[in-house]
Amino acid sequence: MFYYIQGIVAHVAPYLAVLDCSGVGYACKTTNHTLAALTRGKSAKLYTHLYVREEIMELYGFISESELNCFETVSYTHLRAHETGRNL
Repeated sequence: MFYYIQGIVAHVAPYLAVLDCSGVGYACKTTNHTLAALTRGKSAKLYTHLYVREEIMELYGFISESELNCFETVSYTHLRAHETGRNL
């Protein structure tokens, strides 16, 4: 849905970054690698993955496209393993 978001880093906490984009704060779950590259009050761009399930919507953000691609590959592999296991 969102390929990336760009804005001012409003808040940083363990595994969480909030980017203020025109007055809307996007809370992104993230990695220590991404957090290390962010500075509160500075502009940043996070490449995103929106995880949607029955009662869950989680936004993940990563400092680079390669980190996003790695996350999506691992997530897809994990999902396929669970689906395969259910079908056995």
